[in-house]
Amino acid sequence: MTTGIHHVTSITADVQANVDFYMGFLGLNLVKQTGGFEDAEQLHLFYGAPDGRPGTLVSFMVWEATGRGRTGLGQVSEIAFAVPTDSLGEWMMRAISANIPAEGPIREFGEPVLRLKDPDGLIIKLVASEAALGSGSVTAPCYIRGVTILSDRAEETNRFLGHFGYSVSRTEDSVTRLKSDTDVVDVHSVTGFVPSVKGAGVPDHVAFRAPDTQALNALRETLKDHVPTMVRELHYFSSFYVRDSSGLSIECATDLPGLTVNEPVEKLGQTLQFPPEVMFFIADDLRIKLPQFSRPGEMRGPKRDLPFVHRFYWPEDPDGSTIVLLHGPSGDEADLMPLAHRINPRAALLGVRARATEE
Repeated sequence: MTTGIHHVTSITADVQANVDFYMGFLGLNLVKQTGGFEDAEQLHLFYGAPDGRPGTLVSFMVWEATGRGRTGLGQVSEIAFAVPTDSLGEWMMRAISANIPAEGPIREFGEPVLRLKDPDGLIIKLVASEAALGSGSVTAPCYIRGVTILSDRAEETNRFLGHFGYSVSRTEDSVTRLKSDTDVVDVHSVTGFVPSVKGAGVPDHVAFRAPDTQALNALRETLKDHVPTMVRELHYFSSFYVRDSSGLSIECATDLPGLTVNEPVEKLGQTLQFPPEVMFFIADDLRIKLPQFSRPGEMRGPKRDLPFVHRFYWPEDPDGSTIVLLHGPSGDEADLMPLAHRINPRAALLGVRARATEE
């Protein structure tokens, strides 16, 4: 049976800063951009290895202009990536040059570790691993090395993770390391800590792997006392959710059909995708409404730090005109963008949602 982490999903408030960090700094590949399955009007980005295989994937739901979340009990607090053993010094110098907060290197469970913070404040650990391929130069992380979980019921959490192929390896101070065939989960025992609050910089859930739907259904039956959700078909994988006694949200997801079900490997992440149930004429409108971003090295519009919620749309062939869309309290900053785009497909659009008497 396949075991280990399938992906980790977090929240970002700034899509461009997120892309610049995970593609530009870490060197991961953007392997899928899609309208969310819960809400097609929410942009969802997946980063990972070029082939988009499970075990390399981190994803982000884009909640523009949302507040910073709070990492707390029953939550993933850190995501670790494996890098070549002699590359941490170069990663440290790159972080300093890019003004990225860094801490370390230090040794944890016998491994050198460098902690970074992404633009939303999420802690990313780079772990020097013998298993990581590479020449020792700064390269993209090879795969997800593991996650750290905060739990006030650590022993129960440890037992719960056994359902997903993890077993206790060793303990250092208040952290117990559990291993699968491919990666690790560090359970940090904390008491008197605050509950987590969703928001930017806070992981939403960790997903563990199941090879196929048969194994997924068998696992769901095993976890029936934990009240798992119904199995959902999410186009790229089938999955269900379950929680342990500490409140930790876990998704169980199949390896197949995978991210290549609607894009070949060589074109993964190049175009915006939508769930199959989203009708084509709605998808056309959503392409205008969803946040835009530029990949590293691509031309981009000037960044605007405005004191109100706003959304830019830049057409591929602009004619130099701009339509400013002022939204009232009953809508959001993107509601009128599809209409304006139909009026003039070559105009740049600026949707604004503000309190008119104050801003």
